[in-house]
Amino acid sequence: MSDHSAAQEELEQIHALIKNGIADTMDIYGVNRSVGQLYATLYLSDEPMTLDQLRDELGMSKGSMSLGVRKLLEEKIIHRVYRKGERKDLYQAEQDFFQFFISFFTRRWEREKNVNLYAVKQAQPRYQALMEDPDTPEDVRAEAERHFNKINDSLQYYRFLDILVEEFEEGDLAQKLLERHNKRQASES
Repeated sequence: MSDHSAAQEELEQIHALIKNGIADTMDIYGVNRSVGQLYATLYLSDEPMTLDQLRDELGMSKGSMSLGVRKLLEEKIIHRVYRKGERKDLYQAEQDFFQFFISFFTRRWEREKNVNLYAVKQAQPRYQALMEDPDTPEDVRAEAERHFNKINDSLQYYRFLDILVEEFEEGDLAQKLLERHNKRQASES
């Protein structure tokens, strides 16, 4: 084997490590591993890729590929790009991991907040009705009051999520946190 082909093979093995790491990480956060592989392939590609190129690279079915691309587009962690003279859609991964983090996690935090706030808003009047009903047994009233207070206390967390999402989307919170961490490390050295 020539030096060039040995080096090329080593490079491909290194790429496989990175792709697997990214896919495993995305799997941890609830994204199908094959979709993570798709993102990782686009991330490591120097050029935007078509669905056909991705399918050839990953050996995925056209249906799986299409669903995966749609999911990544919805997550805003890949983008459709235009190249003059190219008739097929081209896709490129978000290269900025901070932007990836913001897109990926803020959508999940928003979803978490909305799902839980809906449940809280449905539960509050029902707890109150039990607490105010003179026919409610005392032990049931006490339990309803404990849980009513518990869910009201949880509202602080959802306000926090709102603020966190807003700060990440509108500001440079990630950069500020990184700078603060770097200063702290420098002062400890």
